[in-house]
Amino acid sequence: MEQYISKSALVEEFNRLIAELVEEGEDTMFEQGRISAFEDAKLFIDTLEVKEVDLEKEYEEFVINDPVYNRLTNYIVGKAIAKHFFELGLKAKGE
Repeated sequence: MEQYISKSALVEEFNRLIAELVEEGEDTMFEQGRISAFEDAKLFIDTLEVKEVDLEKEYEEFVINDPVYNRLTNYIVGKAIAKHFFELGLKAKGE
């Protein structure tokens, strides 16, 4: 299964890398470029929207409560399929 990183953990790591570069004290164009790139990445990350989806609730409303879909699959297999396609949608969207 694909691994996900929290936005806050990623920003924290960028901050750590920036602090490390500042502590080294080398004020070269290369070092300034790296710091600038980390700052730009942090700004980009702030634009990403984190969407919370209650897969359990959605599955219940769409499958369990439907007289036809409810008969087509059992609960465990149906949830596994729903989770797979949810994750596939995220991957296709680039999240």
